[in-house]
Amino acid sequence: MASRSIPRDRRPALQQGYEQLCVWLNYDESTKHHVRHLLNSEYIRPFFREYRRDYLEAEDVVEDIGCDELFGWLRETNAFRQPKYYGGGSSSSSGKGTGGMNKKGWTALDHATRFVVRVLRFSWDNDGEWSHGRFDPDADADGESDLEFYQVWAILRYLQAEWEAANLEAWDNSTLNATFASLMVSRL
Repeated sequence: MASRSIPRDRRPALQQGYEQLCVWLNYDESTKHHVRHLLNSEYIRPFFREYRRDYLEAEDVVEDIGCDELFGWLRETNAFRQPKYYGGGSSSSSGKGTGGMNKKGWTALDHATRFVVRVLRFSWDNDGEWSHGRFDPDADADGESDLEFYQVWAILRYLQAEWEAANLEAWDNSTLNATFASLMVSRL
């Protein structure tokens, strides 16, 4: 399914989600235009393209992956050390290809995990937006690896909401707004 443009009546809800994403990513009024550049950058775009192609466009029903569920899965599976999540599967030096990786039987959680792991590892390896360099919430006194995870997960949720708004007949923006509302409360 090719992505369509977002209907006008859905844009205000997405704009509200975008504004909340900017706050969550620590961009203020004078810098929030940089968030769109980040979403379209080499640090996000190729990995979301894969997520969209292999999950959103391939499934009849798409799920919203919860933050706590994904965080727990990353820890439980030691996902940052699992080649199926970080591997590019191609000979490309950027590591952005999938090289025909077999994802048959993958769950929504698997696809979301791959997105988060690949975004963070690519950023760490290439002096990107996230530079902590490891996912180790148990030994991270300043909470930096947690913050990086939450920010990348929030980006995934926002981009998925954009895709859903453009491509699903029945789109409910309440889950996106609830996502960012709960994130904002957790920051207090």
